[in-house]
Amino acid sequence: MNSSKSIIYVNYSPYENSGKILDYILENFENVFLFSIGFYNLKNKKNYNNFYIYKNGKLQKTYSLFQLPISSKFVFLLIPIKSTITFFEIMVYSIWLKIKFKKINIYFTVNAFTAWIGNIMKRIGIIEKTIFWVWDYYPPIHENKIVMLMRYIYWQFDKISSHSDQVAFVNHRLLDLRKDMGIYKKDAEFPIVPIGTDKLSSVSKKNIKNIIFGFIGVLKKNQGVGIVFDNADMLLKEFGSIGYKIVGSGPDEDYFKEKAKRVKISATFYGYLEGESFNDILIKCTIGIATYIPDASNVSHYGDPGKIKRYLSLGIPVITTDILEISKEIEESGAGVIIDYYNTNAFAHAVKKIMGKHSEYSKNAYKLSQKYYYKEIYPRMFVFT
Repeated sequence: MNSSKSIIYVNYSPYENSGKILDYILENFENVFLFSIGFYNLKNKKNYNNFYIYKNGKLQKTYSLFQLPISSKFVFLLIPIKSTITFFEIMVYSIWLKIKFKKINIYFTVNAFTAWIGNIMKRIGIIEKTIFWVWDYYPPIHENKIVMLMRYIYWQFDKISSHSDQVAFVNHRLLDLRKDMGIYKKDAEFPIVPIGTDKLSSVSKKNIKNIIFGFIGVLKKNQGVGIVFDNADMLLKEFGSIGYKIVGSGPDEDYFKEKAKRVKISATFYGYLEGESFNDILIKCTIGIATYIPDASNVSHYGDPGKIKRYLSLGIPVITTDILEISKEIEESGAGVIIDYYNTNAFAHAVKKIMGKHSEYSKNAYKLSQKYYYKEIYPRMFVFT
């Protein structure tokens, strides 16, 4: 479709290929310039905070971007400094790309601040068109005043970036929010492009005699990673031996490792895994964990989590909470179960329900995943009207 074109793609690590978006871009553009920006310090991640140049899908050159080594405790406090560095690095490299390649067709990103950078570059003639794929919304109210201030500032960039050449949303909830805030007219239409899924050639049969929970993503408390540990005694009493495979890294990694030491569940932390190697880990799991904590300030209320799409692609039934737009669809399609996070019996009951008909839940999970096959849904983002 765009095989003769050039594209600058900007995203924060480790989300560069969420939903196979980087794969899609590499498959459809001749020249791809990827800015992979570090935000959280992720253990085991080798390719961290870099700028990459690809030609016809093959990596040609890697440049290291400046990394400000700070503790996760001060991430939000130092966002202005990190953002200023990001601004100048993207601008400098993009000007160099313009000189070297003469023409850059598209600037594509999922973040409001980096989308704002792209709009500036369009005004000064570095790139031709900008695409903002809206992944999130940050509720303005938060118990931490510094976080609340950072979210307010971010929202100002969001308002501006919402008028990029092409704007697409991962769900209707994000679009409706902006209509309610008066950014768009009530009858405005925009493409809804969810996080994509893969079309795997086969989904291995699980050994359903043993329960192995799986989690993939950034290790933060609001992601609900700890629900397995919190219910350990009940699970062991009901089901016996329990395994838990955790793929990913993040600011609360050490916290969860300490929780794991205090229970008798066999938990393995794999850290961040490069490429698609995490599939080999997750395929052995029987149930995927996506139990986001239902806090009004949790940004996951408005997102479309790539972890759930990964579970579904592997035929892994999901246990989730009722905060996502896709949650109801998961339960209605028989691909998983919604629970009340604060109901002490809900999680164990959901596990028992899935394990009672695991084969059926697994088939439904994979069937639902194919509704979001990335090669079929992503093209609509790159068509300018």
